[in-house]
Amino acid sequence: MRSEPQDIEEVDALCRAAASRDAGTPGAALTAWLRRFLAFVPSKRLIISELFEQTDDSNPVVSTGRARALAAGQPLLAAAQHTREIRDDLTLEQILDMIAAIAKIHGDPSYVEPIFQATLDGLRPPTDADTE
Repeated sequence: MRSEPQDIEEVDALCRAAASRDAGTPGAALTAWLRRFLAFVPSKRLIISELFEQTDDSNPVVSTGRARALAAGQPLLAAAQHTREIRDDLTLEQILDMIAAIAKIHGDPSYVEPIFQATLDGLRPPTDADTE
């Protein structure tokens, strides 16, 4: 796959979006960024696939994009885990791998959205009622 300047700009925008904390709580900020990540995916399935399956390290989008996305999102995850809005047994890499897997599902947004929402719901720590 050959990267285009537009691809690099879109990875840049994704990383910048992680710094925007307009969503309220840390969990809401992380969720907003994950939604942005999922929205980025449909037009860039191949880039996302390569970013998270590491199939072409010679591509500059792949070689630096994955590390940049993880570095950009890590503070969001850490803050959301600190406030116990997001479970602490998952890494950002695991979460983004789940999102990338969801992005591979064929279907329109009305089909994919409930799957994505179930994933977001699963990111929340279990409550006492869940463990009984």
